[in-house]
Formats: sequence, structure tokens, C-alpha cells
Amino acid sequence: MTKFLIPAGVIVALLVAYAMFGRKWLKRQSWTTGFFEWIEPFEVALFQKSETILVGRLLWVGGLLVTLYDGLAVFMSSLDLTPVTTRLFDFLHIPPDMRSVAATAFITGLGYLINWLRKRTSKPLEVVAAPEKDMTPAVAQAIVNAEVSKDVAVAAVNDAKAA
Repeated sequence: MTKFLIPAGVIVALLVAYAMFGRKWLKRQSWTTGFFEWIEPFEVALFQKSETILVGRLLWVGGLLVTLYDGLAVFMSSLDLTPVTTRLFDFLHIPPDMRSVAATAFITGLGYLINWLRKRTSKPLEVVAAPEKDMTPAVAQAIVNAEVSKDVAVAAVNDAKAA
């Protein structure tokens, strides 16, 4: 089981790092054009190029795995992940009496991450998920118009709050 969980954890960490920081940086590099032509269909299919959806999907996949484990544990009493979690917490140098707090703090951190992502969301999902090849001049102009309208609406709300 450890041979499965460690690579899965590394893959999840890499996906989150890519979506949160790497993608933005790579988009600014001229040498990554071919990479984004290749990866874009996967991004659209898996998380519609939305960081919020990526984190949400990782959370529900994790919940699904826990549910599957709990379901199997009823029928397979020898199924015990304690050695795996013990190794993970030992690797992270978390004392035994703080492990349940650490797990709860991790879930809380995911919640804050999702809230932070939501606050910085500025475009509808359909716009974010649109492949670059579909960006005609008319579509690009419509997106610019929508951004301007959003900025005007935000300014009006801020003015109303200040008054």
C-alpha cells in the first residue's frame, strides 16, 4: 500500500504546485508553447484549467479513497493503514499526540486554499476552460469587454460600500 500512496501523494503535490504556481510561470516563457499545445486538452478535461476545480477534485478524490477504504475495512479486518500513516507522520516529524490535530489542520488548510482561490477567480469557467485554438479575435474582444464590465461593477460596489 505504501508503494501506491507515496507516488500518489507526490503526483497530487506536483499537480497542485503546477496549477498554483508553475502554470502561470510557464505561460510567460516563450519556449513552452509546444508544451501548452500538448497539455491543454488534459487540463480542460481534468479540471477545466481552473485551480479551484483542481483542488476541489483532489479533495473529493481523497474523500472517495477514504470512503472506499472504510467500506473495504468492514469486510477485510486485516486492512490497516496505520503503518502508512505512521510512516508519513514520522517522515514529517509530527509527534504522536499531535497527529490528529495535524490531519485536521491539513483539511482546514485545504478549505482556506479553496477560499483563497475563489477570491482570485475573475472569469467564468467557460472562459478559463476555452482552448487557445478557439480564441478568435471576436472571442478575445468579448473577454476584454467582460473584464472591463467586471471592473466597473466592482468599482461601483466599492463606491457603494464607501458611501
